[in-house]
Amino acid sequence: MEKINNIILQKLYSKRKHLLIIAFLAAAAGYIVTLPFIITPKYRSVAYVYPANMVPFFMEQQSSSVSHTELLMQFLTSNDVKNEVMHRLHLAQHYKLDTLDPKFQVIFDAVFEQRVKFSLTRFESAEIAVLDKNPEMAQLMVSTLIKTTNQLIFNEHEKKFKEFVAVNKVYVESHKKTLDSLKTELKQLGEKYHLVEIESQAREAYKNYYKLLSEGKENVKLSEAVANMNEHAAEFISLDNAVKNETGEYIKAQDNYNQSVRDYNRKLSYTILASAPMLPVEVYYPKRSFVIPICVLASLAFSVLYFIYFEKIQQVWLAMRGKKEQA
Repeated sequence: MEKINNIILQKLYSKRKHLLIIAFLAAAAGYIVTLPFIITPKYRSVAYVYPANMVPFFMEQQSSSVSHTELLMQFLTSNDVKNEVMHRLHLAQHYKLDTLDPKFQVIFDAVFEQRVKFSLTRFESAEIAVLDKNPEMAQLMVSTLIKTTNQLIFNEHEKKFKEFVAVNKVYVESHKKTLDSLKTELKQLGEKYHLVEIESQAREAYKNYYKLLSEGKENVKLSEAVANMNEHAAEFISLDNAVKNETGEYIKAQDNYNQSVRDYNRKLSYTILASAPMLPVEVYYPKRSFVIPICVLASLAFSVLYFIYFEKIQQVWLAMRGKKEQA
């Protein structure tokens, strides 16, 4: 084994000049490949955002399996946001795509997905990263994605709160109509049978009525009042309780309506910037410091294998050539 290793080292040492030349040429090739006119350099701008004020989407269903950040990610990656950013920044023209092509949307989606990445971080924030040949455009795209997502969520919340306003208004009107009807019925019953405060009124009426009876006297009006209370007191009390209960329901409905109006009129932001998108100054791709060493190492590895097995390769080639000549 040691003998074989010595032979290999001797062969490589004898080819040291070749290996140096190959390494130099590989480094030069790596440098040339990373020149702007060969591979267009890309700049990367990144932002980190947290969700805020996402509660309305949890009013109807509380779910611990879906976080606010995941909801934010759904909006960030939606077609509505992507297409709105495309129109705002004229990305079709920027990417030099033909909008009349029947496959334009498919092509645009593929280009967009290559250059725009969304991901969740271990800190439960959303990462937005954009690659572009223009550093200003990369930064602008990240900012526009955040603004567009904010606007989309705002629009959805506004729709939801508008529904709440409409529904609560119907509840208020319904309870008001019922309350007015009960009050009218109670008022008519009270005026017709002279009923106001049934408890105190009944206490005084029965006290005087039994006092007169004990004295052997009679009062027609008092007797009529006692008769009316005996016949209609239960109905009056029932209506009075209904009015009180319906008043409570009306107040609740009015409070809910007022709250929904306040919610509808609020102007909120739905993202918190943990890290704003910066203007990139260094090329993100291709990285020359990465490409050149890889080119050198790969070429040296291939060359070493070639020189080690050069004689065997040459023998096999000559044998194959000899067979062809004999044939």
